[in-house]
Amino acid sequence: MIYILFYTRYGNTLILAEAIKEGVKAAGGEACLRKVHEAAPEFVIEKDERWKATLDKMNDIPEAKVEELSDVDALVIGSPTRFGNMAAPLKEFIDLTGGLWMKGALSGKVGAVFVTNSTMHSGKESTLLSMMIPLLHHGMVIVGIPPTEPETVTHGSYYGATATTGIMADNSPTEEDLKLAKSLGKRIYEISSKLSVK
Repeated sequence: MIYILFYTRYGNTLILAEAIKEGVKAAGGEACLRKVHEAAPEFVIEKDERWKATLDKMNDIPEAKVEELSDVDALVIGSPTRFGNMAAPLKEFIDLTGGLWMKGALSGKVGAVFVTNSTMHSGKESTLLSMMIPLLHHGMVIVGIPPTEPETVTHGSYYGATATTGIMADNSPTEEDLKLAKSLGKRIYEISSKLSVK
Protein backbone atom coordinates (compact mmCIF):
# COMPACT_ATOMS: atom_id res chain seq x y z
CA MET A 1 0.00 0.00 0.00
CA ILE A 2 1.25 3.47 -0.94
CA TYR A 3 0.37 5.88 1.89
CA ILE A 4 -0.16 9.47 0.69
CA LEU A 5 -0.07 11.80 3.68
CA PHE A 6 -0.79 15.50 3.21
CA TYR A 7 -1.85 18.82 4.64
CA THR A 8 -3.85 21.37 2.65
CA ARG A 9 -5.73 24.57 3.39
CA TYR A 10 -7.39 25.41 0.07
CA GLY A 11 -7.29 22.03 -1.65
CA ASN A 12 -4.44 22.32 -4.16
CA THR A 13 -2.18 19.92 -2.29
CA LEU A 14 -5.10 17.49 -2.20
CA ILE A 15 -5.39 17.74 -6.01
CA LEU A 16 -1.72 16.72 -6.35
CA ALA A 17 -2.24 13.90 -3.82
CA GLU A 18 -5.17 12.58 -5.86
CA ALA A 19 -3.07 12.68 -9.05
CA ILE A 20 -0.28 10.72 -7.35
CA LYS A 21 -2.87 8.18 -6.26
CA GLU A 22 -4.12 7.94 -9.86
CA GLY A 23 -0.56 7.27 -11.02
CA VAL A 24 -0.17 4.45 -8.49
CA LYS A 25 -3.48 2.93 -9.58
CA ALA A 26 -2.63 3.23 -13.30
CA ALA A 27 0.58 1.27 -12.62
CA GLY A 28 -1.39 -1.51 -10.92
CA GLY A 29 -0.91 -0.53 -7.29
CA GLU A 30 -3.04 0.54 -4.33
CA ALA A 31 -2.80 3.87 -2.57
CA CYS A 32 -4.69 5.57 0.24
CA LEU A 33 -5.04 9.26 1.06
CA ARG A 34 -4.65 10.44 4.65
CA LYS A 35 -4.92 14.01 5.92
CA VAL A 36 -3.14 15.28 9.00
CA HIS A 37 -5.11 16.83 11.84
CA GLU A 38 -6.06 20.48 11.30
CA ALA A 39 -4.48 22.37 14.17
CA ALA A 40 -5.96 25.82 13.51
CA PRO A 41 -8.63 27.03 15.96
CA GLU A 42 -12.19 26.70 14.72
CA PHE A 43 -12.91 30.41 15.16
CA VAL A 44 -10.09 31.18 12.69
CA ILE A 45 -11.32 28.66 10.11
CA GLU A 46 -14.91 29.97 10.46
CA LYS A 47 -13.78 33.34 9.08
CA ASP A 48 -12.49 31.79 5.83
CA GLU A 49 -15.15 30.27 3.56
CA ARG A 50 -12.62 28.59 1.23
CA TRP A 51 -10.84 26.92 4.15
CA LYS A 52 -14.14 25.67 5.56
CA ALA A 53 -15.18 24.37 2.12
CA THR A 54 -11.92 22.45 1.75
CA LEU A 55 -12.34 20.81 5.14
CA ASP A 56 -15.91 19.84 4.21
CA LYS A 57 -14.66 18.37 0.92
CA MET A 58 -12.21 16.19 2.86
CA ASN A 59 -14.75 14.76 5.30
CA ASP A 60 -14.41 11.29 3.77
CA ILE A 61 -10.61 11.25 3.95
CA PRO A 62 -9.46 9.69 7.24
CA GLU A 63 -6.97 11.40 9.51
CA ALA A 64 -3.55 9.77 9.50
CA LYS A 65 -2.50 7.54 12.39
CA VAL A 66 1.17 6.92 13.14
CA GLU A 67 0.59 3.19 13.72
CA GLU A 68 -0.72 2.78 10.16
CA LEU A 69 2.73 3.57 8.76
CA SER A 70 4.28 0.29 9.95
CA ASP A 71 2.57 -1.67 7.18
CA VAL A 72 3.01 0.67 4.20
CA ASP A 73 5.21 -0.08 1.19
CA ALA A 74 5.86 3.61 0.55
CA LEU A 75 5.21 6.91 2.30
CA VAL A 76 4.52 10.03 0.23
CA ILE A 77 4.15 13.34 2.09
CA GLY A 78 2.75 16.59 0.73
CA SER A 79 2.35 20.14 1.99
CA PRO A 80 1.96 23.74 0.96
CA THR A 81 5.14 25.74 1.52
CA ARG A 82 5.43 27.80 4.67
CA PHE A 83 8.43 30.14 4.43
CA GLY A 84 10.42 27.45 2.60
CA ASN A 85 9.34 24.62 4.90
CA MET A 86 6.45 22.19 5.29
CA ALA A 87 3.31 23.33 7.09
CA ALA A 88 3.31 22.93 10.88
CA PRO A 89 0.50 20.31 11.07
CA LEU A 90 2.45 17.94 8.81
CA LYS A 91 5.68 18.54 10.74
CA GLU A 92 3.83 17.88 14.00
CA PHE A 93 2.65 14.52 12.66
CA ILE A 94 6.14 13.58 11.42
CA ASP A 95 7.54 14.45 14.86
CA LEU A 96 5.30 11.75 16.35
CA THR A 97 7.01 8.98 14.36
CA GLY A 98 9.96 8.52 16.73
CA GLY A 99 8.67 5.12 17.83
CA LEU A 100 8.72 3.93 14.22
CA TRP A 101 12.28 5.24 13.91
CA MET A 102 13.30 3.26 17.01
CA LYS A 103 11.97 0.05 15.41
CA GLY A 104 13.29 0.83 11.91
CA ALA A 105 9.72 0.34 10.66
CA LEU A 106 10.21 2.50 7.55
CA SER A 107 13.82 1.60 6.80
CA GLY A 108 14.34 0.46 3.22
CA LYS A 109 10.88 1.56 2.09
CA VAL A 110 10.22 4.19 -0.57
CA GLY A 111 9.67 7.81 0.42
CA ALA A 112 8.63 10.72 -1.81
CA VAL A 113 7.47 14.32 -1.42
CA PHE A 114 5.25 16.91 -3.12
CA VAL A 115 4.39 20.57 -2.52
CA THR A 116 2.29 23.50 -3.60
CA ASN A 117 3.33 27.12 -3.28
CA SER A 118 2.09 30.61 -4.06
CA THR A 119 4.73 32.09 -6.39
CA MET A 120 7.45 30.74 -8.63
CA HIS A 121 10.24 31.52 -6.18
CA SER A 122 8.65 31.02 -2.77
CA GLY A 123 10.60 28.03 -1.49
CA LYS A 124 9.30 25.10 -3.50
CA GLU A 125 12.56 23.17 -3.69
CA SER A 126 13.74 24.06 -0.19
CA THR A 127 10.44 22.67 1.10
CA LEU A 128 10.84 19.47 -0.91
CA LEU A 129 14.39 19.02 0.36
CA SER A 130 13.47 19.73 3.99
CA MET A 131 10.61 17.21 3.75
CA MET A 132 13.06 14.55 2.60
CA ILE A 133 15.20 14.91 5.72
CA PRO A 134 12.91 13.04 8.15
CA LEU A 135 12.35 10.35 5.51
CA LEU A 136 16.12 9.89 5.24
CA HIS A 137 16.34 9.71 9.04
CA HIS A 138 13.87 6.84 8.81
CA GLY A 139 16.19 5.08 6.35
CA MET A 140 13.81 5.48 3.41
CA VAL A 141 14.79 5.30 -0.26
CA ILE A 142 13.87 8.65 -1.81
CA VAL A 143 12.18 8.65 -5.21
CA GLY A 144 11.84 11.78 -7.34
CA ILE A 145 10.91 12.63 -10.91
CA PRO A 146 13.65 12.03 -13.50
CA PRO A 147 14.55 14.54 -16.23
CA THR A 148 13.37 11.99 -18.79
CA GLU A 149 9.88 13.37 -18.09
CA PRO A 150 9.70 16.24 -20.63
CA GLU A 151 7.41 18.38 -18.46
CA THR A 152 10.24 18.85 -15.94
CA VAL A 153 11.72 21.47 -18.28
CA THR A 154 9.00 23.92 -17.20
CA HIS A 155 7.08 22.27 -14.34
CA GLY A 156 7.61 20.22 -11.20
CA SER A 157 11.01 19.35 -9.84
CA TYR A 158 13.39 16.42 -9.93
CA TYR A 159 12.78 16.31 -6.16
CA GLY A 160 9.01 15.77 -6.35
CA ALA A 161 5.67 16.90 -7.74
CA THR A 162 4.83 20.60 -7.40
CA ALA A 163 2.28 23.23 -8.35
CA THR A 164 2.44 27.02 -8.13
CA THR A 165 -1.09 28.18 -7.38
CA GLY A 166 -0.94 31.97 -6.90
CA ILE A 167 -0.80 34.36 -3.97
CA MET A 168 -4.35 33.45 -2.88
CA ALA A 169 -3.95 29.78 -3.89
CA ASP A 170 -6.76 30.28 -6.40
CA ASN A 171 -5.05 28.67 -9.42
CA SER A 172 -5.41 24.91 -9.61
CA PRO A 173 -2.45 22.70 -10.57
CA THR A 174 -1.91 22.66 -14.35
CA GLU A 175 -2.20 19.66 -16.64
CA GLU A 176 1.60 19.46 -16.66
CA ASP A 177 1.69 19.50 -12.85
CA LEU A 178 -0.87 16.68 -12.73
CA LYS A 179 0.95 14.64 -15.37
CA LEU A 180 4.16 14.81 -13.32
CA ALA A 181 2.28 13.92 -10.12
CA LYS A 182 0.82 10.85 -11.85
CA SER A 183 4.27 9.97 -13.14
CA LEU A 184 5.63 10.22 -9.59
CA GLY A 185 2.88 7.89 -8.34
CA LYS A 186 3.70 5.34 -11.05
CA ARG A 187 7.41 5.52 -10.26
CA ILE A 188 6.84 5.16 -6.51
CA TYR A 189 4.77 2.04 -7.04
CA GLU A 190 7.18 0.47 -9.52
CA ILE A 191 10.23 1.03 -7.31
CA SER A 192 8.48 -0.01 -4.09
CA SER A 193 7.35 -3.21 -5.83
CA LYS A 194 10.94 -4.02 -6.77
CA LEU A 195 12.21 -3.41 -3.25
CA SER A 196 9.42 -5.50 -1.68
CA VAL A 197 10.56 -4.76 1.88
CA LYS A 198 8.32 -6.55 4.39
